[in-house]
Amino acid sequence: MIMPRALVSSATSMVDEDLREDHLKLCFLWYDEVLIETIGAYDERRFFEGLLGAERTQAKLAHALSDVIVPLDRRVSQDVIGDLMTRSGPGYPRWGKDYENYTYPDPENGAQYAHNMLLEHLATERGLARFNDGYDVQMAEGAAGIAVDAVLLWERVNAEMPCVLQTNACERIALTSAQAFSAGSDVSSGPFKLFNAEIPSLRHVSWSQIVAFRKDGSLRSLREKFSSSFEAAGGDAEQAAVLFDQSEQDALDAIVDGSRTNTKQVVIESIVANVPGLPVNPVSVMLGLRDAVRSYKKNSHHGWLYLLRDIRKSVPKSQDAQA
Repeated sequence: MIMPRALVSSATSMVDEDLREDHLKLCFLWYDEVLIETIGAYDERRFFEGLLGAERTQAKLAHALSDVIVPLDRRVSQDVIGDLMTRSGPGYPRWGKDYENYTYPDPENGAQYAHNMLLEHLATERGLARFNDGYDVQMAEGAAGIAVDAVLLWERVNAEMPCVLQTNACERIALTSAQAFSAGSDVSSGPFKLFNAEIPSLRHVSWSQIVAFRKDGSLRSLREKFSSSFEAAGGDAEQAAVLFDQSEQDALDAIVDGSRTNTKQVVIESIVANVPGLPVNPVSVMLGLRDAVRSYKKNSHHGWLYLLRDIRKSVPKSQDAQA
């Protein structure tokens, strides 16, 4: 099943270059709509100018993007967003003889549990010894707070309109931790992950090319092909990749087999189609129509494969080789 919406944190999308320049392009191709969180400072004009870079002078291009990438406050009310914009902070725990502990000893909800998991991850990543410094702990708590807030926002928005949260590393840990605490589950993002795995980085593909791919009539069938592979694999990501690769190979084989020339048939058709003395040869017209219908059916049936190959070929060869 293809989810119609994705939610992206504006702080993440403005700071995380990988998300802004690469991952957001995948979201643009996959989802019907991408919601940009508007909590805090968000300037739509500056956002799209930063997104487009050298292409920012193309007004039509910015309009095409804004049809899909929409500020969150245009879709949900302030009541849904709640107090995340105005609250001063969650009030981090401090306990122990010298207040050296900075985790919740008995987390009462998913947010507190996610806080603990994030601080544990950051302490390990940056070195436990450094976390004797209160400043490092405060910096880590700030990063954890932003990530947990993104998850809390997604939970509220998802209850109003189903959507998938697109995450950076910290947000991903917060999301999975909160789900583990509550034994809940995110709407399935498995097919998107398969799409992500099969498509090379789009960082250096222009937005004008990305918009052209989105307008391709075969995009929906391409997305459905990824979804059906994931469903057929029963949610197993590795098996889904195997099934999709097999579908791709089967389609290539069908195209090659369908392109083989039947020499005897061609000779007979050439003789019949070139009978002299007729101002308009009905056989020639009939054969032309038949070939046109075959070509249409071929493009319609395998359009998803042609589009996939076009997307892959749009990636600069130097970048593809590095990947």
